Amino acid sequence: MDSSSFLTSLATSFVIFIVLVLLYIWLSKKPGNAVVYYPNRILRGLDPKDNGSKSWIHVALSSTEQDVISISGVDTAVYFVFLSTASGVNDISSYISNLAHKTFCLFLLVSYVVNFLIVFIFLFMKKESSRLWAFFLAVYWVSFVTYFLLWKAYKHVSALRANALTSPNVKPEQYAILVRDIPSVPEGQTRKEQVDSYFQNIYPDTFYRSMLVTDNKVVNKIYQELEGYKKKLTRAEAIYANSKATGKPEGTRPTHKTGCLGLIGKRVDSIEFYNEKINELIPKLESEQKSTLREKHLSAALVFFTSRVAAASAAQSLHAQKVDTWTAIDAPEPRQLLWSNLKIKFFERQVRQYVVYIIVALTIFFYMIPIGIISAFTTLKNLRKLLPFLKVVLDEEAVRTVLEAYLPQLALIVFLALLPKFLLFLSKAEGIPSESHAVRAASGKYFYFSVLNVFIGVTVAGTLFSTFKSIQKEPKSAVDILANSIPENAAFFLTFVALKFFVGYGLELSRIVPLIIFHIKRKYLCKTEEEVKDAWTPGALGYGTRIPGDMLIITIVLCYSVIAPLVIPFGVAYFGLGWLILRNQALNVYVPSYESYGRLWPHIHVRIIAALILYQVTMFGYLGVKKFYYSPILISLPILSLIFAFICNKKFYRAFHDTALEVVAQESKETPNLEQVFRSFIPPSLNYEKSDDDQFEDALSQVSRTGSFV
Repeated sequence: MDSSSFLTSLATSFVIFIVLVLLYIWLSKKPGNAVVYYPNRILRGLDPKDNGSKSWIHVALSSTEQDVISISGVDTAVYFVFLSTASGVNDISSYISNLAHKTFCLFLLVSYVVNFLIVFIFLFMKKESSRLWAFFLAVYWVSFVTYFLLWKAYKHVSALRANALTSPNVKPEQYAILVRDIPSVPEGQTRKEQVDSYFQNIYPDTFYRSMLVTDNKVVNKIYQELEGYKKKLTRAEAIYANSKATGKPEGTRPTHKTGCLGLIGKRVDSIEFYNEKINELIPKLESEQKSTLREKHLSAALVFFTSRVAAASAAQSLHAQKVDTWTAIDAPEPRQLLWSNLKIKFFERQVRQYVVYIIVALTIFFYMIPIGIISAFTTLKNLRKLLPFLKVVLDEEAVRTVLEAYLPQLALIVFLALLPKFLLFLSKAEGIPSESHAVRAASGKYFYFSVLNVFIGVTVAGTLFSTFKSIQKEPKSAVDILANSIPENAAFFLTFVALKFFVGYGLELSRIVPLIIFHIKRKYLCKTEEEVKDAWTPGALGYGTRIPGDMLIITIVLCYSVIAPLVIPFGVAYFGLGWLILRNQALNVYVPSYESYGRLWPHIHVRIIAALILYQVTMFGYLGVKKFYYSPILISLPILSLIFAFICNKKFYRAFHDTALEVVAQESKETPNLEQVFRSFIPPSLNYEKSDDDQFEDALSQVSRTGSFV
């Protein structure tokens, strides 16, 4: 990519960003768009305009960490710790008072500047120059600053997690554990009696009751069908009421055909038809509920305790001599339980995990093919070699500029966008019990996929494509040719980063696509208030895709800093702008779908270490190509990084995997209603409004009720 194409890409991306920001400022002030730009505030019952004359930038900068936690939860606050650690952006705001946190963010910003200056000088050095010592020392500087930042961040996030779990507010999951791999039922006992007697014997003073996990496949299907007909009935009634207001006083009753997609079959009165279906399904659902609760017990259960300490202690204890029986872990939040995975046995989970790893490895390998093809289009030189018949078109100045500026980066972004759902599906297939755990697992797969396919794949494949004949003639020159040709791919990554933060964050802030979709749905598809609400409900921040994308940028910025020092300020801008815009979105837009109290941080930590090691290895190779005599000394840095990761894991990780007893020893603000805690875990399909308590008797234990807790 020549300088004109690069500048064109950068300039147009910046212009697009400015236009999108101006659109946001204009559109967000219109009352009809408030549900798109302030849904979080609306759902919490707040006025979207109660910030007065403050700009969105001022509101984002003046918000504190506690504001983020109270509005969007600990997980979101931890994500901003990650962003601020990566950019030093918290130093912009004078309202954040954590001096230690600000100090290490400042150190990172200084390290970026120092690294940038030294690398810039490095580009003008000759091979074997003694002045390479400057960059050699800079690698150590960046590494040690990163260790310092990560250590401080781990301590800070640990404190956030502890404070959240120490909260006196009642959290249902803190009074329960999830027990899997329950052995076969002894002769003469029911499954409920087996679970109750087992835990009553071990925890005679703190065991409250148990809830058996059941096979809900059939009852879920009936429940979803019933809920679907209820929504259709509400919609049909709304259409009928609207026809009275806009047409004849008696109105026009809606009708539809009963066949496939409403296109064929008998035409019926919609309101009468849906009422009949609902009346048919209600007794069917109640019957299936009773059958499920009495006959479809699985080898898993939720066990409830009268105190948080008892539950936390039980979740960390080895209950049986064999690891594949009576496996106990902390109960996830009720809303994020993956019920269908709870029945999967211990060894089956192990086999599934390895099978998924193999599938992911094969996916990474075969995805190298399209990624390699994309890399071939990175430069016009490669494009001409691959498609010589396009030379006439490619020689046109306008076509050449557009292709070089945008095509490879956009194609790569599209390819990456296809992956997250597939990787999340694979993660759930491992038998993972909760949504947040599945998201963390998918995030890890996505990160390693991105690094191996995008960073390494584009760099190596693109270079090999353009230098294959030279290497074929003289194989011994492969290392030198690769090292000297890699800078050609630097422009690709520069424009990739610029496109991500200018256009990507511009679209994020302006929410043009959600806005258009909402107005189309509201005008042509939505007939009820519930349908309108569904059209504007924003969903969650999406850590599963955001964090791997951010980690890819960190990897690119670190590893290409020696080759293209201009990428360093681009990286700072990416994370700084991301912190600012996503702060606004977290406060006003996104609604968390779960809370794991910072469990994602250890995974972020490990991936930053992985990116750092890749950077250290890259620097070792590049300095070696420059024939710097002392470059082998850099081998100590990857080893030091592994030692640092090991120490952090030993010191901090256990408190993220398990709940420290001292954290939950504090008394709750109010006496917990354990019956309400218990019922919060009942699946919606088994908790239908007409259900009778008696039907739960076979699956829901009544042992050890304590009057003071109910």
